[in-house]
Amino acid sequence: MTLRIDLQKIEAIIESCKPSRVVFNTPDGLLKITMDAAKKIEKSHPGIQTILVADPTYGSCDTVDSDARALGAEVAFHIGHNTSIQKLGKISYNIDVWDDVPFSEVVEKAARFFNSFGFRRIGLVTFAQYLQSLDETSKIFGKFGIETRIGKGLGQLHDGQVFGCEFYPAFSIKDSVDAMALLGNSVFHAIGVCLSTGRPTYMLDPYSNEVRNVQDLADERLKRAILSVYKAREAEHFGVIICLKEGQMMPDQSIRIKKDLESFGKIVDLLAMREITPDRLDTFTGIQAFVQTGCPRVSIDGYTFSKPVLSVPQAMALIRVLSGQELEPDLLIRKHWL
Repeated sequence: MTLRIDLQKIEAIIESCKPSRVVFNTPDGLLKITMDAAKKIEKSHPGIQTILVADPTYGSCDTVDSDARALGAEVAFHIGHNTSIQKLGKISYNIDVWDDVPFSEVVEKAARFFNSFGFRRIGLVTFAQYLQSLDETSKIFGKFGIETRIGKGLGQLHDGQVFGCEFYPAFSIKDSVDAMALLGNSVFHAIGVCLSTGRPTYMLDPYSNEVRNVQDLADERLKRAILSVYKAREAEHFGVIICLKEGQMMPDQSIRIKKDLESFGKIVDLLAMREITPDRLDTFTGIQAFVQTGCPRVSIDGYTFSKPVLSVPQAMALIRVLSGQELEPDLLIRKHWL
């Protein structure tokens, strides 16, 4: 990979805040360059102590602001989830990482492929590391007679950017394109775009030069999500989980879901946890199904659980089913899965 971390921004924040201790947290795939950055900071600023949080982080919702303060740090750097928001907590700063791999070859391949299928309008989306490649990709498609649409960003999202659970730019253009093209080698993000828009979605991987249709994978995830709702319908005892991660903690929504389920005679316990794993949930032997209001991808394409574990959209679908309505197959066609 040809990854670049925004060291200039890190240096500017250090010069401004003059911390004696800083914390870094980053996704697993960026651990090496983050560790290298921490070493550079310690070398250029001998008075600074750096600490790397070794737990995994999955998004800008998965910050360690409170933990960093508990560790005695004055500044925390959240690495690699590029957003339009510069500060993610009291002391946490968002630091961009870019991947400079060229997309020209795979985009030209995709253009010929799309032309062969008669696709004339393509929605362009990507995730954090490839945002700088959107404009050039659009120009290449234009040379092949393909019109591209890049949806406007909203909230934390830049134009054309998607998260694992937020799809505003993709959702806003879904009705005006023949298909969606995701720049980057992330099946995870491509499946989310396909499910949230209901449009054919292709992943353009610049490393393998592959144009991959993720429809079959998305269909499998949707079937599994729907099956979990039907299985949960039979449960009498639920656990509603409040996630303890800083950006995923939504107690009010959890309590509303608890009350909705109780209105149908269900027994409901409120639980709180940071990591939602099969082993942890299996310890609750009396609970027959769970709803979790943290990361929706945990339920949709995360672990294989022995009991239904519903995301918020699935919980809303369950409540509609319990009230006598039909389960709509488009329950995941939403701009935000929370």
